[in-house]
Parts: sequence; C-alpha cells; structure tokens
Amino acid sequence: MEQKHRVLELDALRGIAAIAVVLYHFTMNANKERLGWEFAYGITGVDLFFMISGFVIYMTAGHVRRWTDFVVFRFARLYPAYWCCLLITSIFMAWYEPHQLSAANILANATMAPPFFNVENIDGSYWTLLVELLFYGWIVLILITGKLANIRLIGSLTLFAVLLFHVFAPYYPGVYIFAGHKFLLINHFPLFFSGILFFQWRNGENRLHILLLLTVALLTSFYLHDKGGPAMHVVSFKEHCILITFFHILFALLITGKLQFLSKKPLLYLGKISYCLYLIHQYVGTHLISSFTNSMGMNIYLAIVLAIVIVIGIASLVTFFIEIPANVYIRNWHSASRDILSPVKGRNGRPLKKQPF
Repeated sequence: MEQKHRVLELDALRGIAAIAVVLYHFTMNANKERLGWEFAYGITGVDLFFMISGFVIYMTAGHVRRWTDFVVFRFARLYPAYWCCLLITSIFMAWYEPHQLSAANILANATMAPPFFNVENIDGSYWTLLVELLFYGWIVLILITGKLANIRLIGSLTLFAVLLFHVFAPYYPGVYIFAGHKFLLINHFPLFFSGILFFQWRNGENRLHILLLLTVALLTSFYLHDKGGPAMHVVSFKEHCILITFFHILFALLITGKLQFLSKKPLLYLGKISYCLYLIHQYVGTHLISSFTNSMGMNIYLAIVLAIVIVIGIASLVTFFIEIPANVYIRNWHSASRDILSPVKGRNGRPLKKQPF
C-alpha cells in the first residue's frame, strides 16, 4: 500500500530534512567554535518532517479499513527500527557516559514517551517521536469515531483550541507548563494540519477553503515560535517565519508537480534511510566527532564528513536489515491473523459454516 501511493518527491524532501538536521547537530556547540560557523537553520528540518508526516499519515489513514490496521502499521513502521537504534545509542552511551545510563532510562525511552515517566530522552533528537505519537493518537481517535471525512473541521477546531490554550496560558501556568512538557503536539500541530490540507488540495477539494485554513495554520505556526519548540533558542522569529513559509511554498510546488527534479537517487536514498538516520545521528555522530578531533587530532571538517559516512552506514544497515523486514513481517502477520479471525461470509452476509475436511 505504501509503495502504491508513494510520492517520490516527499522521499526527497525527507532526505533534505534529515541531512539538514544532521548538519545542524554536527556544527553546534563545541564544533561551532572549531568551525567558526553553525548551520542553525537545520534545526527547522523537523518542521518540514512534521508537514510531511501530516501529508503522509492522512494519506495512510484514508487507505486503512480499521483503526487497528493503522495502529499496527504505524507500530511496524516505527518501533522495531527505533528499538534497534536505541540499543546502538545505548551501547555508545555505555562507552562515553555510563553514569547516564540505567535500565529504567532505557525502558522509559523504549516507549518513545519518556517524559510521561519523568525521564529524559537518551538522544536529544528523540523528542520529536512523542510529538508524532500524539499526532497519531489524534488520527486514531478520528478513525475510531469514523469522522475522517470531517478531518478539516476537526483540524480547524483543534487548531483553534491550541491557539486559545496558548493565548490564555497566564490563567493556568501550572497546567500550561505540564502540557508543554508532556503534550508537545500543542506547539507543532499547525504544521501537521498544513500537511493534511496540502494533501486535500492535491486531491482537488475546496481549494479556496483550504487556502484560507492554510493561511491560518501558517500564521499560528508563526505565533507558536516562542511557545516551546527548540527552534526558538536557535533562530530568530523572523528567520523561523521565513523558513516555515518556504516549506509551505515547497509543498505548494510539490502538489502542482513542480518538484519532480528532486527525485534523484542520492536524495531518494537519504529519504529511504531518513528515519534511522534521524534516530542514530545525534548522540552517536557528535560523540564520534568529539573522539576524532580530541583523541585523534583530526581536522574538524574531516571528522564531520567521516561521522556523516558512519551514521549513514549504520542507518542503512538498520533500514535494510531491521526496519524494512520487520515492517513487512508485522504487516503480513497482521493481515494473515485478521483473515483468520474474520469469518468468511456468504452472499446473505452471514458467516459460512465450516466444512468438514
């Protein structure tokens, strides 16, 4: 199903977003001092990821028969690869910072929702995973209620609720701080909603209405710049607004077929391994760079290039030997078990009686 409805340009955008985030993390802090510069704009690659997720997850939700199918397919896509990358990162942490590692820390991180256990993410990049899970939960609720056809209305009401929650924050500071730490989606929902709206635009739905809602979602994203997302500490309000606007322009070009030139093998390959690359790059990559430069005296540029090659190699191995096979296996197992459990029905709609062998 995913291959049948795949949009290659989205894979290319995933690859661009992934490498942007990698470059940001590899040029920050101590590396920034060594280089004399920092690719700060790379932090907004996660904003592009969120828009892509809104587009793709809504497309996926429209092609499942049951909400349980959606849950299983998302689990198959995310968790096996995540657990593998978490294990690899934990091994590196055991070498570099053993005092930071514990069984409780690993188990809490294995859920993708460590903030609900008052535990920090083992890898700083993992914070986005909880945002994604909360968005999936929102989609699941819509699927359970059978209201997917009304997602534009539900999304608009959610957007309005998010806006009001932030505007009236001074009246409930304790709740606001709690929600900002546990329910991170409230700081990024407009980006997911924009992705959904662009998919609907691509399908030829009411474009005037969609354009209006896209404008509201875009402006709400501007407003949320300093409401809790990490970008507020790295880029200015003006820079963030320009970049988010640019991402919306990219999607406008995408749905009108103007981004086909991006469908090149290197970008498509990066897009294919982007999930595992995102999961593995920060802790592993930055500590490798530190070892290369501090212990081996390697030039910082060479150290960064070597770290990029290594994390791409690890991400490729996890993608092709864990992520893809596990995804296929779990989806096939679910489809087979569903067929076994579902009774075969006759023309009258009643289950057929078992025939003796």
